[in-house]
Amino acid sequence: MAVRHISLLAYEKELIGLVKAIRHWQSYLWGKQFVVRTDHYTLKFLLEQRSLSSPQQHWVSKLLPFDFKVEYKPGKANTVADALSRRDVDQHSLYAISLPQLDLFDDIRREQQSSSDIQQLITTVLAGTAADVWSFKQGLLFFKNRVYIPPESPSVTLVMTALHNQGHEGYQKTLHRITRDFYWRGMKHMIQDFVRACEVCQRNKTQTLQPAGLLQPLPVPQQIWADISLDFIEGLPNSKGKNVILVVVDRFSKYGHFLALSHPYTAITCSLFFDNNFRLHGLPESMVSDRDVTFTSSFGENCSGCVERNYVSAQLIIHNRTGKPR
Repeated sequence: MAVRHISLLAYEKELIGLVKAIRHWQSYLWGKQFVVRTDHYTLKFLLEQRSLSSPQQHWVSKLLPFDFKVEYKPGKANTVADALSRRDVDQHSLYAISLPQLDLFDDIRREQQSSSDIQQLITTVLAGTAADVWSFKQGLLFFKNRVYIPPESPSVTLVMTALHNQGHEGYQKTLHRITRDFYWRGMKHMIQDFVRACEVCQRNKTQTLQPAGLLQPLPVPQQIWADISLDFIEGLPNSKGKNVILVVVDRFSKYGHFLALSHPYTAITCSLFFDNNFRLHGLPESMVSDRDVTFTSSFGENCSGCVERNYVSAQLIIHNRTGKPR
């Protein structure tokens, strides 16, 4: 029995014992009618009670899937269960105890001592001239009551590995678990990259997306540049301040334009499209894209405003249903 249950009433202790016993043998009791015999008289009326406290409701709710009735059997007649619950246990002597030694904080302490910048910061903290977010206790530098680790320290990888491996949770939960006790500069991006590269998570990650469904092929175009498809390539290294490519492909000839931009804002995308595509091929009859917010917001209205004519609404079809390569 847990420590928090020791102070409960005798009835509640007996109820918890009943619940734990049934749940322990549930593989044999599931779907069958059975009888529970107890020497605690008030449990006889367990299923007939009309008023239950919140803890009692919690435990009784765990018994609802089972079909059983409770019978009272005096303790002197319940000799078998009574003997097992009151059996003598030999007292053992504890000669030695072995606990795992955690050297992580010792390593962080040595790394802080070997850094001249951190030592200067510790000096200002001890002098009382540093910001209130910094503190020094137990030989360690703290930032907002969290152990500060130099970002280039090997301890960063050790902390991420130890706390992520406890449950192989996602980025947000791993970040929350680490930020409760530790801090280093740039930790959000480092933790995100670490979780993404976790081999165990990649092998066992649960797919949360809905099934893609059946393919919906697009009709074959009848002429060049009458029907086009658009998509973005994102997450590229910066080059002259640009890290996104707008891909515009003619669905008939498969000829494409690749337009670099800094961020796929709707107005910027529309302006870039007309400066580089419309001036060469005119306005297409249809545009096919995925459900990117740039295309589903006001891309059509901006395009029609640029050429002062009615815009034929782009057909928004998810790529994995068209069978077309991204």
